[in-house]
Amino acid sequence: MTAHFLRHEYTWSNHCITGNVLGWGMTASSRPRDRELLRELEKTASAAEPDRAGGLPVEELAYVPACGFVKMTVIPWDAGEDNRKNKKVYLWQPEEPSFHPGVYLAPTGVWEDEPEEGYLPVAEFEKRTEAPEDIFISMHVYDRLPDFLRAVFWCLFEKKEGLDFAAPAWKKEEFAGNAGRLMYAIHGILPEYLRRRAGYVSYTEQPVSREPFYFSKEPCGANCINLSDFSRQEFTPVTSKLEEYFFYHLSEMLVKKDPLYDRFWEEAQSCLMAGSGGNEERKLFWLFYIFCQKNGREPLEKEALLPGMPELFYWASREPALKETAGQVQRLLHKEDLSPEEREEYMHILLEGFTKRAQEPVCEELDWMLAQVYRSDRKQFEEQLTGIREKNPLIFALLLARNTDREGTWQRERFQKNTTSFSRMQDYVGQLEKAEIPAEVKNQIILAGIGLLNKDLFKKQNYVQFDALMLRLSRKEQWAEILKEFVRDQLAPEAENLTDAQLKTACYVEQLLKKYAPKEATGVLAAEQKKRRKKEQLPVTAGEADYREVDENEIFVASAADSIKEMLLLGYPQGFLTGCVLYLCNYTLMIGHWKIAVGMAGMWLLFMLNYYFLLMHRKNTCPFWKHLGLCILVGYVIEVIPALLLPKGIRLGYFIILGLAAVAVQAYNIFRVRMEEEEE
Repeated sequence: MTAHFLRHEYTWSNHCITGNVLGWGMTASSRPRDRELLRELEKTASAAEPDRAGGLPVEELAYVPACGFVKMTVIPWDAGEDNRKNKKVYLWQPEEPSFHPGVYLAPTGVWEDEPEEGYLPVAEFEKRTEAPEDIFISMHVYDRLPDFLRAVFWCLFEKKEGLDFAAPAWKKEEFAGNAGRLMYAIHGILPEYLRRRAGYVSYTEQPVSREPFYFSKEPCGANCINLSDFSRQEFTPVTSKLEEYFFYHLSEMLVKKDPLYDRFWEEAQSCLMAGSGGNEERKLFWLFYIFCQKNGREPLEKEALLPGMPELFYWASREPALKETAGQVQRLLHKEDLSPEEREEYMHILLEGFTKRAQEPVCEELDWMLAQVYRSDRKQFEEQLTGIREKNPLIFALLLARNTDREGTWQRERFQKNTTSFSRMQDYVGQLEKAEIPAEVKNQIILAGIGLLNKDLFKKQNYVQFDALMLRLSRKEQWAEILKEFVRDQLAPEAENLTDAQLKTACYVEQLLKKYAPKEATGVLAAEQKKRRKKEQLPVTAGEADYREVDENEIFVASAADSIKEMLLLGYPQGFLTGCVLYLCNYTLMIGHWKIAVGMAGMWLLFMLNYYFLLMHRKNTCPFWKHLGLCILVGYVIEVIPALLLPKGIRLGYFIILGLAAVAVQAYNIFRVRMEEEEE
């Protein structure tokens, strides 16, 4: 069987058929009128480099998208009147574009016939028919085929520089023919997608980066295969069991001429062509592993698969074929029970390799493992869940938001536990906020909150907390609709029947509605409250006046006592701070450090301003000037007493006791205010 080749000649000329004048370009061609194709070939030929040191022809195979693979013979060429160092390129192109090795591997050497008016006749040669395995045997690489394939695939996928085939035993004039035979065998075992990348250069004495493979007599690159001593050559160890699995079984299929070899490349080629690039070789390992599992090959141990799962999940998020592969690997893992040590290691791997793009499959795996522990050991489950929360709050939030509507899951149990009060719900939402809260989970939280409101419709604090919760969930419009329905259908019709306390809460709800939907607030409840206040201010009879006078006197005495008690409780901690400041100011002035005294006075002023701000938020409290006077009085008394207690030890104990008392009083104040808010 024969193959027809077009020929093109590229060199310096006074007139080139590609349109260049007094420059470089195609000087002869089998199709001189196909200008677009010739320009593409000219770009490829211009990148070829001759061997100027030895003057031998350099054979180079390159891929041109317009016509497939072309083969070039490059020799040094002196051109011009000054004999400038240039080159001449003889380029072979298949007449019919084809990617089969027997077609695009043209013969070596140059042609002798001269072109007639720029035209070269089409050449005809016999196709190659050798079997790739016969060539590998003759090149002495067949016995270590997995190592040879690993080097070839590394170069095609992770290439930063070319792979050097060094052959010290070859004669220089044999390089072109031997290199062509070996590359013919390599191309013969590669799918079309990878074959397009597998260009080569032969012969060279320096590293080559423009093509993935090059041939030299002596090693001249960092990545080298010595064909004369390949059986004893050492290779870097494989990076994973998955990589070893790939090259061992792929070589086994190739040696045995197993039809699975071609079937795998048919399936993998479409995935590689549609891939998004990057780490293609490792993606190929996973595709091959699942392919082998479908066809009855032995599986790998679990510990060999687990380290690569986060990376596989990341790729699967972008490529549909790998998404299916990742799902199949997950199902294989789920069929086997993981030991506690394996589970712990797997969780650590997933947490360390977590990426936002792969959050769904990672959370699915973590949830699967946690569910197993949850059913068997609750204590260990809590420990592992706490560890996840500490290492990655985002993953914890994502896990917490899953399966909240499914009975029997740990997420459902936590949801029910954390929706028994509004304070718990606030903490629960805070945990979920580390990630984006799903809409369905928001709806479940809102329904739980409405259930808490229905338990006590007239507890004002519930509405305050639920209002904050709805804003936190970004459900302002839904909250307005709930308020509108509640005021319109339940509160407004019953306004006259509500007690004063209930009406107060109802008016607060109406104010919330006015805040979010002003047009919907009719003011019925506020009008009812105003009406009741007017009734309380009506004139009374003489008997009623005497009764009220006695009653109001008793109330005044009781309120005065309460006011003094309130002033002491609120003013004592601030008075203690005032006393400390006065004492320190007096001491620093005595030793001459007036700047420190001024600073302490400034600190006291800040204390008082902060104290005033806190008093602004207290209801039924005395005027600020009374509190200020009390603070200064208490502070002065605290500052004067140490002057009478001369020993320093007694002074220190005195301030310690007063300080502890101030802390206790302030803690009591906080607890008291908290209880009052809850009662409201």
